[in-house]
Amino acid sequence: MSRAYASRYQPVLVALHWLVAVMIIGLLCLGFFVLADMPNTDPKKLNILVWHMSGGMFVLVLMIVRVIIRAWSARPAPGAAPLDRVAALVHRGLYAIVFLLIASGWLTGWVIQSAFQPHGSLPASFAALPTFRAHALLATLLALLVIGHTLAAFYHQLVLKDGLFHRMGFGRRILTPAEK
Repeated sequence: MSRAYASRYQPVLVALHWLVAVMIIGLLCLGFFVLADMPNTDPKKLNILVWHMSGGMFVLVLMIVRVIIRAWSARPAPGAAPLDRVAALVHRGLYAIVFLLIASGWLTGWVIQSAFQPHGSLPASFAALPTFRAHALLATLLALLVIGHTLAAFYHQLVLKDGLFHRMGFGRRILTPAEK
C-alpha cells in the first residue's frame, strides 16, 4: 500500500491539536499559578483539584483519539530531513510526557483519595508524595516543550516560510499519492 500525502492535516486532527493545546496550557496555568500557591488547608483547593484532574482525564481521551486518527490519516509530505527527525523526536516526547503527566497526576489523586480523603483532609504538602514530585517535574518539562514547540512553529512560519500554519489550519485538503 503506497502512502498518500495531504496538503493539510486531517481536519479532526487539527481540531484535536488546538483543543489539546488549549487544554494543556490551561491545565499547566491552573497547576502552576493557582494550585501551587494555594495552601492545602484552603477548602476551595479540593474543588479546583477535581476540575484539574477532570481536565487531565479529558486530555487523556483526546490524546488517545488523536493518536488513533494520526496513525490512520494522510499528512503533509516531510520537509527538510534533519528538521523532520528533530520534529518527530519532539512530538514523541510531547506525547510521552503528556501521557506520563496524566499517569502521575492520576496516581497522585489515587494516593490522596485512599490515604487522606477518608480523614476528610489533604496532606499538609503534596511535595512529600513521590508521585506528585514526578508530576511537578513532568509539568515543568511539558511547559518547556510547549514553549519550544511554539517557538519552532513560528520559526517554520516566519523564517523557513514553509507554510506550517497553513498545514495546521482548516481549509480545503488535497490528497496526492506519494512518489515511489
